[in-house]
Amino acid sequence: MTLKHHRFIALALVLIVAAILVPSASARPIDQVGPASLPASSSTEASAPASQVEVVRAPSSGFDWGDAGIGAGAVFALTMIGIGGALVVSNRRHRDDPPATLA
Repeated sequence: MTLKHHRFIALALVLIVAAILVPSASARPIDQVGPASLPASSSTEASAPASQVEVVRAPSSGFDWGDAGIGAGAVFALTMIGIGGALVVSNRRHRDDPPATLA
């Protein structure tokens, strides 16, 4: 194998490992972002009277199509990364072999 081929293999392995180990984004409540000692609103603003809020919950079927779509997209992306890495790493072309001749 040539030095160039070794570099491609090393690059492919680094990219595969990096894609696997990258942490996913995590959301935090907005109260945890700022200092805990400061209130969300200042005391100089006029405060509106508190109103009653009625929460209406829709019956759930137990299956969330949005979550399923996100999961399917993630699996598809990982599959494409794996196939791309396998294609880069695989030794499909032998440039060192002499061309075939008709005998």
